[in-house]
Amino acid sequence: MFMTFEGIDGSGKTTQSKLLANHFKQIHGENNVVSTREPGGTDFAEKIRGVLLTNNIDPISELLLIISMRHEHMKKLILPALAEGKIVICDRFIDSTIAYQGYGFGVDLKLIEDLHSLAGVRYPDITFILDIDVKVGLSRAKDKNKYEEMDVNFYNEVGKGFEEIAIKEPVRCHVITEIETKNDNQVYSEIIRFLA
Repeated sequence: MFMTFEGIDGSGKTTQSKLLANHFKQIHGENNVVSTREPGGTDFAEKIRGVLLTNNIDPISELLLIISMRHEHMKKLILPALAEGKIVICDRFIDSTIAYQGYGFGVDLKLIEDLHSLAGVRYPDITFILDIDVKVGLSRAKDKNKYEEMDVNFYNEVGKGFEEIAIKEPVRCHVITEIETKNDNQVYSEIIRFLA
């Protein structure tokens, strides 16, 4: 099973992905659950993560960098773990690229799709999209990086991207709304109820 958490910065993805990973580790054992993140997940991708998050580069160059990092992530971590029957939980994945690079920066959506196909990237089985008010999310964001310096209009477009992804893929995507009105335990409980 391959699960991902998506949403704008400050929506609580990292917290919820860790909580869910710990939940499954208690049930299936420490070695049967893989918790990972993007950008990152492999030695190669983690080294490039800082460059990606702090340097303003052309959107197409950025996309190609993300695709190469994701290809490595899939080949070296995600697919081998899934082949061994492990549960993989990832903090951000392909939907973030569609929302941020596609909707936010205006990169052609078909190009994003085609490059992922070329790189052999598979979609998650379940994706949790944490929907939070943009201003609240940005005020909660902990890792200050170039994305968090973008204006509200950019994030409104990113949020629209996540909404459209959820509409197009209602079986895969589960949206948790009004995150700003809930504490971490309430969001976590909603996730566990959905998976029960």
